[in-house]
Amino acid sequence: MFVIHSMYMLNMDWIYLIHVIICLFLMKQLISLLYIIFIYTIGKRLFSKRKLLREAGEWAIVTGATDGIGKVYAEELANDGLKIMLISRNEEKLLNVANEIECNYHVETRIVTADFTKTDVYQRIQEAIDQLSSIACLVNNVGMGVPKLDYYATADYITIDFIKNIVFCNTLPIAMMTHIVLPKMLKQSTTGMAIINIGSHSGYRAFPFLSLYSATKAFVNQLSRSISNENYDHRIHIQTVCPMFVSTAMNGYCKMSLFVPNAKEYVKCALDMYGVEQETFGYIGHAIKEYFTSLLPNSIWKYYMLFMKSWFDKHKKQ
Repeated sequence: MFVIHSMYMLNMDWIYLIHVIICLFLMKQLISLLYIIFIYTIGKRLFSKRKLLREAGEWAIVTGATDGIGKVYAEELANDGLKIMLISRNEEKLLNVANEIECNYHVETRIVTADFTKTDVYQRIQEAIDQLSSIACLVNNVGMGVPKLDYYATADYITIDFIKNIVFCNTLPIAMMTHIVLPKMLKQSTTGMAIINIGSHSGYRAFPFLSLYSATKAFVNQLSRSISNENYDHRIHIQTVCPMFVSTAMNGYCKMSLFVPNAKEYVKCALDMYGVEQETFGYIGHAIKEYFTSLLPNSIWKYYMLFMKSWFDKHKKQ
């Protein structure tokens, strides 16, 4: 009888322990979710350093500035009172965006034409940047996407030239532009200067059917973390912004929803998160979605991405 009682108590101890572990896990997940909601609502109002940018310098530099997220960053920073240097490959678009910004926000603009799939553009960019009086902000936004989710081994768009171009365009500019701008910032006596690197949530984990793109975005995330950790000068903040889907030309202006904002809505929120998070998803809908998808084990994540590929293929045909 004593043995049976002891075994019963032992089993109860294990059941109790399992319940405690489950409760602690659920509590941890709830706290994480509440933290996300807090930081993207009250937190950004309390801790945002966006207003410091106006006092940090006269100029903001934006790469990939003629469309989508890059264009809206240029507009928002101009609205904050900064002069804008626009860098992109299409001169006609650059002139149009520069004229729009000057007319709408009454700030000075300069343009630099540069094809970031080439490696010979940086000397000219550095010469243009050296002419600026002071720099408040660099937004490394330029990048290439992929036309569709597909298998790396068999995708018809993946050619030697495509691989070279996407690797050059998505990795080299952030390294080179930061190398050009950071020493100039360090010589300034102001505080609140920013280097904002536009990455992607796809850089955080294995991303089937986006293998090459996600690998280049992992480079952005890792370089930003490393430079931030070695940059002991706390007057300069290095932030990585990792969006999910935003309704822009790059993804065919997909339908807007709680989880798919337009570029204007996304950038306004992301800029407000400057100084709040070093690595940010920029938008509360993206942060919540990433929180839940991050709970999926890799074995399930693979099938989720396979489902997404099938869904995109089906809707593209329609």
